[in-house]
Amino acid sequence: MTVPGDAGAALGPVAERLAELLRASGRTRIPRSAVRAAFLRADPTMVGSVDTRRNLAAVLAELTAAGVIEPTDRADDGSPPLPNSVRLLRTAPAPAPQDRTPWHAELSWAADLPRPSPTLLQVNEWLFRHAARAVEVPLRERALEITGDEKAFDGRLPGALSLAILRARRVVPPLHREPLPGGGPVLLVVENADTMDSLLRALRPEPGAVGGVAWGAGDAFTASVLALREAPPSEVRYSAIRYFGDLDAAGLRIPRRAGELAVAEGLPPVWPATGLYRALLEHGRPAAASSVDHADVEWLDPALRGPVRDLFASGARLAQEAVGATHLAATPTWRAGLAPD
Repeated sequence: MTVPGDAGAALGPVAERLAELLRASGRTRIPRSAVRAAFLRADPTMVGSVDTRRNLAAVLAELTAAGVIEPTDRADDGSPPLPNSVRLLRTAPAPAPQDRTPWHAELSWAADLPRPSPTLLQVNEWLFRHAARAVEVPLRERALEITGDEKAFDGRLPGALSLAILRARRVVPPLHREPLPGGGPVLLVVENADTMDSLLRALRPEPGAVGGVAWGAGDAFTASVLALREAPPSEVRYSAIRYFGDLDAAGLRIPRRAGELAVAEGLPPVWPATGLYRALLEHGRPAAASSVDHADVEWLDPALRGPVRDLFASGARLAQEAVGATHLAATPTWRAGLAPD
């Protein structure tokens, strides 16, 4: 079917499905948050993916060219930018081409996906070539073998992909944690060891709801969060997890991925320690960032997202060590956000 704006062109499967979901909302003008939620329903393989923003921007451009939507002139400052909202035009989507990918029997469910992710296609190819003789190995070894990126399967696996399909096991490193008096229900996880030490000393006299402080050890937390499933009987069963790390791309990606995995495994979600992040924005010393990536800014509290996007857009990052012992002793405002929900 010909669509307005691009004679003879047909919408791709994800664009067609997204158009259907936007129409089903019953709204004419749809905010960015609702568009993103509909996009993740249209393509579930994008849940937790670092490519979500880029692929959503491409699909919105496709729908705009086809005359299906009209984006607002105002957009966020992400890379690539996404419109604040879109206006749905009264057009009909073109029929989607049929997916003719031959799927391995263990990935038969992927045949129903409108646009399988490149990672899933790599897994499919690997299964056809190696499944019969593959033995179980650590997950990062398998990720490197299949995708060339050892961290490709960190966090929650996409769709119905499982460890059994990958012939892999998730290695759970220890999560070092120090208890606080009172046995509060909140576990505060800190990315770096020095800041953990300062927070532990600052909280010990008046821990409030915080029952323990843990050292996330950077990327290790994307797996070590599962150590909370096997906590000894003597340890507090935490009902809430708060996180404080560097304000850079990795510093936000780590808790977002850890939180997705935690929820999938029946653990509490991982949410930001808002008072500590606010203090970091106020007192941090900007330094040049190695990369600019806005993909995980939305993990933060809404009030912090704008200033962090501005920080990232300037090519800078903030090390959490700026919120050190001196600041923690000077004011209690950093304790905001450490109470359980």
